Amino acid sequence: MLTPSLIAALKRWQQSAGMAPTGVLDAGDVIVTTGPVRVGDVKAQPGDDAAGELLSLTGTEKVVTVPVTAQDSASFQKGQAVTVSLPDGATATGRISAVSTVIQSADSAEGVDAAPKRTVTVQVDDARKLDRIDAAPVQVQFTGQTKQGVLAVPVGALVALSEGGYAVQEPDGRLIKVTTGMFAKGLVEVSGSGLSAGLRVVTTS
Repeated sequence: MLTPSLIAALKRWQQSAGMAPTGVLDAGDVIVTTGPVRVGDVKAQPGDDAAGELLSLTGTEKVVTVPVTAQDSASFQKGQAVTVSLPDGATATGRISAVSTVIQSADSAEGVDAAPKRTVTVQVDDARKLDRIDAAPVQVQFTGQTKQGVLAVPVGALVALSEGGYAVQEPDGRLIKVTTGMFAKGLVEVSGSGLSAGLRVVTTS
């Protein structure tokens, strides 16, 4: 409701903003948002078309953005844990808050063979660690998949079977058919009948 106190407040705001204190707002004089925002970039310049874009807005919460190739982006999921290394040597934990659905062409400086990119947005758990940083290059370490209580052998221990699949070979030559799981750091997760912790298998040198 338009009240005398609201009009008076509007006049004070207009005066502080360098406008004529009329107490009247026309369409296009202000932008109404659903919450606090930050001006990311001023788009309009003197002499531009009045119907053009005036400025871009972002949230007030500081986030970290990471460009990743569109092919690799499938391995990043919302809520995934990350560790951010800050310029001062400190680290901060966080989680992926969004994975962009917009695929952008590679920067020309990266060459014609550079892969298209998506943007992964990371929200830091303790925002106070970013209080003294407005913009800076950082390193983000993504936590990969982890498994516990599994059996693993060197990748070189896998023997391809003629009927398909893999086996591991015991020192006496006997083959044990296995089902492979996750690969990491030269090891592969294996499961199957006849496997047990401490089993010795033949592997490449």
